[in-house]
Amino acid sequence: MKKILLHILFVAIVFADLLGEYLHNPQIDCFAKPLLLIWIAGYFFLHARNIDKKVVVFAGFAFLFSWIGDLFMMFAADFLYFVCGIASFLIAQVVYSFLFLRTIDLSGKKPFLKKKPMWLIPYIAFGLVVYIVLFPQLDLLLRIAIFVYVLAILGMSAMALNRFGNGHPISFSLVFTGSLFFVLSDSLIAVNRFLVSIPYEGLLVMVCYIAAQYLIMLGLLKQYE
Repeated sequence: MKKILLHILFVAIVFADLLGEYLHNPQIDCFAKPLLLIWIAGYFFLHARNIDKKVVVFAGFAFLFSWIGDLFMMFAADFLYFVCGIASFLIAQVVYSFLFLRTIDLSGKKPFLKKKPMWLIPYIAFGLVVYIVLFPQLDLLLRIAIFVYVLAILGMSAMALNRFGNGHPISFSLVFTGSLFFVLSDSLIAVNRFLVSIPYEGLLVMVCYIAAQYLIMLGLLKQYE
């Protein structure tokens, strides 16, 4: 019953945030968006009693910097806030990568990508395509920043893939799917910001982003049930 009530609250927060995005209402957005990661982090910590302390710490920092990124992105029309938001999410992606590596270490099994390194090829190809397409639209500073960020987010997703066969299969599926939603949400932001306007971009980004954070959090909990 407690989990059901908590999820009803989460659905209400998500609905409010998506409604704010759909209506382009900054008041609703500023109220609901900061609550998303507060709920996700709170739910995780409430159910993390049996989880390795380093995993909990890594998750806490990933949620924290994601939350900071959310706050900056609410004012992303200002370029400085946009850059600060990207920097915050960059840190979150790096922390998530270390978190996933920690879960692999705890499993005692060989990382998937050490056995099947060819699975890195799709990541490399996707990263190159995205960067080549964006490159002409960026100044020197952004070329460096976007290159680093592309490495970080694709590295995060690759580390999620690296968990294959190293724990609960449902945990892997949830976390890996979440990582792909993260890549998709950030790709939509980049395309809309630097290439072409996407109808309902804010709504689409938030659907993918919320799914990413929620699935990763749920997958981590599933690993240690």
